[in-house]
Amino acid sequence: MTVRGLPRRTLLALTLALAGCGGGPAPESFAPLRYNYLPVLKLKVAAISIEDDFEPGGDVEHLESLSPETPEAALRQMAQDRLGAYGTSGKAVFVIEDASLTRQDSTLNASFAVRLDVYSSDDTRAGFAEARVTQSEPAPSGEGEALRQALYDLTRHMMDSMNVEFEYQIRRTLSDWLVEGPATPAPIQSQPLPAPGTSATPPPPPTSSIPQGGTPQGGILGTLPLGPAPTAAPTP
Repeated sequence: MTVRGLPRRTLLALTLALAGCGGGPAPESFAPLRYNYLPVLKLKVAAISIEDDFEPGGDVEHLESLSPETPEAALRQMAQDRLGAYGTSGKAVFVIEDASLTRQDSTLNASFAVRLDVYSSDDTRAGFAEARVTQSEPAPSGEGEALRQALYDLTRHMMDSMNVEFEYQIRRTLSDWLVEGPATPAPIQSQPLPAPGTSATPPPPPTSSIPQGGTPQGGILGTLPLGPAPTAAPTP
């Protein structure tokens, strides 16, 4: 049997040869890890910065650089997507303390830890929150793309847990530093803005109530001029 005049075996060999010229199968793409679909934690500070204090160490095999999305990059992205400055003074510092992916024997181990410090306007630390998550799973038998896929999946699962733990710890220990509800004050519809050059404090509303045993106050009655009551014209 032929296809456009070529035997099937010849066509298959030609297809494989063309695939080989292209450098083999295209590498698998890994979606960036983003967290802007989660609620923003609105802090009563004027600025937020990120510090990376993680340094790989110990007598284990570190694999952070082999992950398509490194833990440090994912943790930094979480801080950028989840934290917002909604105050007028003070600052917050997000610190990456641990972002390790290691292999020991036939096990992959992950350990992520972060800390959020908040400082008052005089640069005194007024509070902090810490979050840590760990996870272990069997390492793949092969190397290359199999290992990269396993490290990416492990990082993604770790970040899902970290987002939950991080928000819980902030709400538990830094609740006084959170802005709840809308980020900006709601407009006051019952008090229109004063005209330029006038007082910002509106005058008291007019009232026609008359206190017992007193004189009329406010309203139209309170603006009548004082004086003798008018007399009726004499009857002819």
